[in-house]
Amino acid sequence: MSTNTKLLQQLFKCTSIYQHPIRLSAVQQVSSLHTLPRESSPKQQQVFLGAKHHSCPSIFRQPDLSCLKTVYRSCSSFVSPQGSRNRDITLNKEELSVRYGHYHLDLPYVWLRDHCRCDVCYNHQTCQKNIDNFELDLDIRPTEVSFDGTVLIIEWPDKHLTSYNIDWLLENTYHDQHRDRVERVLWNKAIMATVTEQPMVPYEDFMETEEGLKEHVKNLMKYGFSVITQAPPSHEGTLAVSQRLTFLQPTFFGPSWSFTSDMAFGDTAYTTLGLGAHTDNTYFMSPSGIQVFHVLEHQGTGGETLLVDGFFAAETLRQDNPTAFKCLSETVVAHEFYDSDHRVRSLGTVLSIHPTTKKMFSIRFNPYDRSPLHTVPPDQIKKFYKSYAALTEEIRKPESEVWLKLKPGMVLFVDNWRVMHGRSSFTGLRRVSGCYLPRDDWFEKARLFGLQNL
Repeated sequence: MSTNTKLLQQLFKCTSIYQHPIRLSAVQQVSSLHTLPRESSPKQQQVFLGAKHHSCPSIFRQPDLSCLKTVYRSCSSFVSPQGSRNRDITLNKEELSVRYGHYHLDLPYVWLRDHCRCDVCYNHQTCQKNIDNFELDLDIRPTEVSFDGTVLIIEWPDKHLTSYNIDWLLENTYHDQHRDRVERVLWNKAIMATVTEQPMVPYEDFMETEEGLKEHVKNLMKYGFSVITQAPPSHEGTLAVSQRLTFLQPTFFGPSWSFTSDMAFGDTAYTTLGLGAHTDNTYFMSPSGIQVFHVLEHQGTGGETLLVDGFFAAETLRQDNPTAFKCLSETVVAHEFYDSDHRVRSLGTVLSIHPTTKKMFSIRFNPYDRSPLHTVPPDQIKKFYKSYAALTEEIRKPESEVWLKLKPGMVLFVDNWRVMHGRSSFTGLRRVSGCYLPRDDWFEKARLFGLQNL
């Protein structure tokens, strides 16, 4: 039995420590105990901790720190703040800098102490922080630090020890090199025409296989829309397909709908008029994540479905007119839905960017529902109108538009935070089935499939 294994057994007072087939170092095993992935099942965690065949009752108790210090020192050399540098780490006054490949991470000491994943600071059974276990010292500095290229180990003035795996740090810290696990394809008509595998998934694959469900979610992440083909041409078929992804999000339109142009609600969608590209639910503080469309029947002409990639339009605006982009990403405006029974109003920017990646996060664009501009100061009004007009121009360019003729059995899912939809005017009876799906819950599916990180 190796010295490191003996030390680990002494540390956790267990008779056996799980030996990973790729022979993780002792320090990696300790770090892994501190950074079990949230998505791990309890069974996976038990196997990793060596608890499948052995009883380790002390595994979630605070270990003897002197033993832990011995283990760490046997695997990697420490450096004190006075030493200032060890391999790829630099200790500054208030933060620690780590260089790892092309990544450069600046990690404030208080952040490192706050996010400690040891079993005293973090409950690995509930995946929640134990926030009352210590009083956070905003001026805290480590006494010793070590980084072996894989694991960062920190000792604090009170002898508390913290370890981080570099992959966890890359995933969870602030830096400008975060990458989407599924790279978005920002598109217009010309770009979509070059896509060889259109974002479509057959009904049977989608409903009966995890691979089909994952492909559908990947399409939504990549293009902002996806079509399920060969679905039952009924409202029940629409609901079955929708609930395969997640549960329905009820609104004052109901949990779902199947409607014609009967003006059942005071909304242009309930007419035969054409609709320009827009997002739905702009009058909600958190708009629905996905809108589902299924044309069950149409006895007439027109009624084609319009799709416009709002992120493509916004990024084009950012490149060509950064002043307008900045205005629309900073100016808060109201949207509203008013009728005899409802008075709904929201506040938000037209464009939102992710605070870390600076990429587009959401677009809230619906000229039909924009409220009186009571949030924009008089001296900013012209600037806002000019900026809004510039975005509208990008959205309404013919080269930005993709038109689809939906037929019974084609169920269209649209990311309502990214892709705008509309339709051409039509004649005759046209019945559409659909619903909304919540943003958080379809994004949860993406994370469970490993398709989304931020």
